[in-house]
Amino acid sequence: MERETKIIPIAMICDDAFVMPTCVAITSMLENKNEDTFYDIFIIMAECSEESERYINAFENEGCKLNIIRVDLSKYADIKQLAHVSKACLLKFDISELIPKYDKILYLDGDIIVRGDLYDFYSTELGDSYAAGVLDMENIESYSGNINAGILVYNAKKIRDEKLRDIMVETRKSLGDRGSMDQQTFNIVTNKNYVYVPIKYNCIPGKILRDDTYPINKLNELYKTEYANAHELVDDACIIHYATSNKPWKYTFNEEAKEWYAYYLKSPYKDVPFKLRGRWEYRKDELLKVIKEKGIRGIFDKLKERKERKQKTNVKWE
Repeated sequence: MERETKIIPIAMICDDAFVMPTCVAITSMLENKNEDTFYDIFIIMAECSEESERYINAFENEGCKLNIIRVDLSKYADIKQLAHVSKACLLKFDISELIPKYDKILYLDGDIIVRGDLYDFYSTELGDSYAAGVLDMENIESYSGNINAGILVYNAKKIRDEKLRDIMVETRKSLGDRGSMDQQTFNIVTNKNYVYVPIKYNCIPGKILRDDTYPINKLNELYKTEYANAHELVDDACIIHYATSNKPWKYTFNEEAKEWYAYYLKSPYKDVPFKLRGRWEYRKDELLKVIKEKGIRGIFDKLKERKERKQKTNVKWE
């Protein structure tokens, strides 16, 4: 007896600068899904070139359905783009309207790899909540209930019925120049009416393995887990999220970048070379920013701050 096919609608957003990592993410998703899972993938392309669309269309015959939705960003023209976050991510506000076919949609950022099947995550019961997601790691310092908006299961019907898109757009405009393009707005407008899911569905190794702000005992307390150490947590993850600035397609020195690169070599971009920078170039950009803002003294203050955090948390730097 044949098993029933499990259809999962997936939305992703990209501009020309993010098409390549998005293709790598899709490659990992397709390689690690179950045979009876079918991904109906919607790529929301923000003012992308025809060349970018050709790379996305390479997945047409790869055991999924590919739907391209072309959009422009004109309605967000008066919102200032942050240096490290594309304005295209504001299109998260529009997903429920752009994909009216489904009442429940899985949204994924493009800077990820997926190690397993996504049906269990997608099957999260939403009830009257707006979305399901993982608590943002900022909650380790002071619990706010905020989620990381890079990976979410949308209650698309509820969002459409309550016309939340318009409310989110207006709310984001009212916030002016902020440190978040979309996440802060999402947490405000939804009043944090979420279903919280395990950290394995949005694991950020760049913070967990290298930032002493997040010791494993505090992470276990926050996420109600029992991992023995940070590496065990990362090894258990279903979705790896490269949410820090040292992206694996930019820098060489992150151990988890090797896993990303393995999928890159299987992706439509496998024959397209890119230049990686080393640890010094990464630190140089960071240090120059500190010097510009605070002068040479800022370097000493930053080193002192890191030393104090290390002593406080008693965590070995990696």
